[in-house]
Amino acid sequence: MMRTHIKVDFTSPTETARRCDAFYSCSKVAGERLGPLVAYAGTYDGPDGKQLHFVGDIYFNFAKVEPHANAMNYFADLTFEKLLDAGLSSVSDLVLTGAPIGGYRIADTIGARHEIDVITAEKRVTVAGTSDRKEESETVFSRHTPQEGDKVVIVEDVCNNFKTTAPFVGNILMRGAEVVAILCVLNRSPKIDSVWQHPGNFTLPDGKEMSFGAISLPVISLIRMPYAKYRQDDPAVASDVARGNVVWNPKRTEEWAGLMTAMQAHA
Repeated sequence: MMRTHIKVDFTSPTETARRCDAFYSCSKVAGERLGPLVAYAGTYDGPDGKQLHFVGDIYFNFAKVEPHANAMNYFADLTFEKLLDAGLSSVSDLVLTGAPIGGYRIADTIGARHEIDVITAEKRVTVAGTSDRKEESETVFSRHTPQEGDKVVIVEDVCNNFKTTAPFVGNILMRGAEVVAILCVLNRSPKIDSVWQHPGNFTLPDGKEMSFGAISLPVISLIRMPYAKYRQDDPAVASDVARGNVVWNPKRTEEWAGLMTAMQAHA
């Protein structure tokens, strides 16, 4: 099969994402789902203490944009414009760090196109993924590290629940650098809109406790699209969960292909 070259819709980032097969939305008729739910990264305590993943009907898989150079350049330039609009200090003073691993390509593309330095954080797996739960991990610096005085912008493809943001910020601060913003293509969080706040007390991956005082960071997104997430026992999704109508690892190639087929069948 020949590779499909994406035609960018310069009026609509969301339409361009759809053309890249990067966006899934579960179709419904009379409240009944015609496709599967998807699992999100966020978790909650189940009745037996086991961590269970929230589920929902919508998923933006930016990994499907990444192979398309023209689409990546388009998203990178628009996201960079949002950064400029935020009125931060001179762009030449900034350092981008892509959150693993979804933030890597968008950070690198912005950096290369607009001459901004980029450092890479890495993901260390703490809980392996299985057939019914997503992988869990923490963020560390080993290949590159922030330097004292750096003004760091954390870059994500999709901001979900901000669960890993605090230890990531703490890791940067402990090196004497400053975090000035969180930048993403899509912010889907139903709770955090344009500002992320934290009391400034951090437990780092090595167990060390540090305090930096209250922190308030702008969340700068190209697309703001909050969408609902559900506990697995929520009446809105419980029957689907019970009959296994959930894709637990939607970013896996074969799972995502099934989601696209299900969505297109009921378009």
